[in-house]
Amino acid sequence: MNLTKTISIVVQSSLVCAGLSVVAAAQEMEHNMAGHAGHSMEMSTGHEHHGSGVPVTYEELTKTATLLETARQATTKYREVRVAESDGYKAIGPDVPGMGIHYVHVGPHSPGFKVEQPDILLYEKNPAVPSGYALVGVSYLLNAETDADGQPKNPPFPKSLANWHRHSNLCVFPDRSVKGDLNDSQCQAEGGHFTAETQWMIHAWIWKDSPTGVFSPTNPDVQ
Repeated sequence: MNLTKTISIVVQSSLVCAGLSVVAAAQEMEHNMAGHAGHSMEMSTGHEHHGSGVPVTYEELTKTATLLETARQATTKYREVRVAESDGYKAIGPDVPGMGIHYVHVGPHSPGFKVEQPDILLYEKNPAVPSGYALVGVSYLLNAETDADGQPKNPPFPKSLANWHRHSNLCVFPDRSVKGDLNDSQCQAEGGHFTAETQWMIHAWIWKDSPTGVFSPTNPDVQ
């Protein structure tokens, strides 16, 4: 299964543009899921996703559990989607099976990684919830150099537990569609916004368990 063609930002101040990349990426993923499967699509669309093969330590386990619990406590209020909207999160893009709806933070945002301030909130439609949307997870962006193992250097979540991913050569158009087969000049000629390489990204399914893991790129139980 091809993963989402994710957010196009270079710095925190460009989160709105990043949201547009989420939209386009999610739409392309829906197309890929219908007609393609396996890692061949990942290769053809510039998706980087590497396993670490690093054994986990007790310290890493406890540190990660603490970080995720901090994230849960900080986002408890966002179980009510209207609170998220009032705090600067905006629904961008379609409802994608396995990922839900991305609410991207488009207001002022503290620079750097802060586990209590996720860049994106992930919701799924749920008629049993008063607002109609249930919070299922969070997503973080990370601006970091690539280490020798193909993962970001010094990530906040240990490499033994969490694999980050990013995407390259994305052309996002005003109608939120995306192409992955254009270079910078071709993209601009067609009126698109070209992203040579996105920031690192990771999902954390802290409000709805994923059978494929808390840091899995998609959650099969999110419909």
